[in-house]
Amino acid sequence: MVLPVFNSNLLYFLGLGVVLSLIAFIRINFLEIPFERDEGFYAYSGKSILEGAKSFIDIGSQRLDGIYYVYAFLVAVFGYSVKALHIAFLFINLGTAILLFFLTRKLLNNLAALAAAAFFALLSMIPAVSGFTIQSEHIVAFFISAAFLTLVYFFENKKIWLLVVSGILFSLAFQVKQTSFFYGVLAGLLITYKGFIDDKRAYFKILRLITIFSLSVLLPLAADLGMVYHNGAWSDFKLWFFDIRNQYMVENSFSQGLGSLRRIFHSIYKDYQILWIISFLGTAIVFFTTLELWKKITIACLMVFGFLTVIPGYHFYGHYFLQWIPAVSLCGGAFIFSIFDIAKTKFNFSNLVLPLIIILLAVGLNIEKLKSYYFSPNYTQVLRDVYGLNPFPESKVIADKLNSIMKSKDRLAVFGSEPQMYVYTNKISSSRFSCSGILLEFPHSQNNAWQKEFISNVEKAAPKYLVFFLHRISWMADPKVENLIFPWFDKFIAKSYKVIGFADMYNNITNYVWEPNIDLVKNPPKSKFIIYIFERK
Repeated sequence: MVLPVFNSNLLYFLGLGVVLSLIAFIRINFLEIPFERDEGFYAYSGKSILEGAKSFIDIGSQRLDGIYYVYAFLVAVFGYSVKALHIAFLFINLGTAILLFFLTRKLLNNLAALAAAAFFALLSMIPAVSGFTIQSEHIVAFFISAAFLTLVYFFENKKIWLLVVSGILFSLAFQVKQTSFFYGVLAGLLITYKGFIDDKRAYFKILRLITIFSLSVLLPLAADLGMVYHNGAWSDFKLWFFDIRNQYMVENSFSQGLGSLRRIFHSIYKDYQILWIISFLGTAIVFFTTLELWKKITIACLMVFGFLTVIPGYHFYGHYFLQWIPAVSLCGGAFIFSIFDIAKTKFNFSNLVLPLIIILLAVGLNIEKLKSYYFSPNYTQVLRDVYGLNPFPESKVIADKLNSIMKSKDRLAVFGSEPQMYVYTNKISSSRFSCSGILLEFPHSQNNAWQKEFISNVEKAAPKYLVFFLHRISWMADPKVENLIFPWFDKFIAKSYKVIGFADMYNNITNYVWEPNIDLVKNPPKSKFIIYIFERK
């Protein structure tokens, strides 16, 4: 016999409150963790948009510019600092969990919804998928969860405005990250399939719905591209989005990508085995339940199409997987639903104790195993474990030092791909190329012109302070690109600058040396990864 309290919606909403509290208790411990370069670029670009910058002209991007307007909105609402933007993404993560709860509730039931939200709370924090960051894939997860929830409401109520809203949400997700395209394709297929289920002869009705949905997706995109054209950025858009982006997308071969996938999935899976196993099982076992067929197909396809969003380019960077996590979590909820449904229909055993035990064990064991990471993280160690020798901890330390000596009017120029330095110091780049590393990364028609422009910008600005990342990862220089920056830089600093500090990344320990303790002759840096800080004489 099922206890009456288990049938109460209130109980499950209280459970959702517990899950949301868990998300807050975990993420509040990461509010001050330093940014990696993508986070820094998004934050800096968002602020630049608010100050009148034009996408593709002032902000070079291989993506559509919707992503920068989203970050501009977040900067405007929450503020422009590491802590402020982590708070913004705390709310985004909470919102995604809530949307996922209601989506799973619509497709399955309350218990599955609670499980999906709980699993999402943990899976969205996987270190290897950069769960603790303000990466754009968190935003995609939010929009996609909202889009599918609205679509399911449309299936129930047949109200066209819900279909329109769903299309707009899919469009927003696409404008943030283009690989979310696969979710939009799935939505179109579901609309078609559901239309035939409702009425096999309603060809014109289905065509009408698909047209409305497609226009709802395309019109916001067309409006954005129209604004790009109006701003005179069309040629820059074509160069960034097609020429440069195409080089990035074909950079890895299939075999290289497969090797990357094995490595990254091992790191994603290793501390979350139970949750992944539950999810994969849920994708299959749900077909043996009494659930409506269209819902079974929707759940399975979410898993498949979610994974497709990770594939383009065969890079398989960890944060790409974040946009798959809502689908994975929902399929975990499907497993919980299936256990209860099969026990009830096959064995006449309708007790919620076993599914609840599975949820509590899966969540509890994961929290126990990773409690140090969740509740008392060592920021430097977390960043090292996830990003290796990328100079992300060092950027924050150097920026804090500069903040203690810089005056408000002082200019700063950062050489390399570490735009987070501008966020930490609240300074404006001397050039529109806040990531100067991009100038050497891909061969294209504007390589030399852009490098010369950057050099001219820095010379004209004559910044009080320079930070040069002598770090291979920060530049990722392509040997096919003529390097004009390095030879010029040596001559530039020789005339007007002196070294006031350096960070020597040696044997996984960073040694910071500042004036008056610098002696580059007797005690030079030992590593090949060095960050130099210069001050104008």
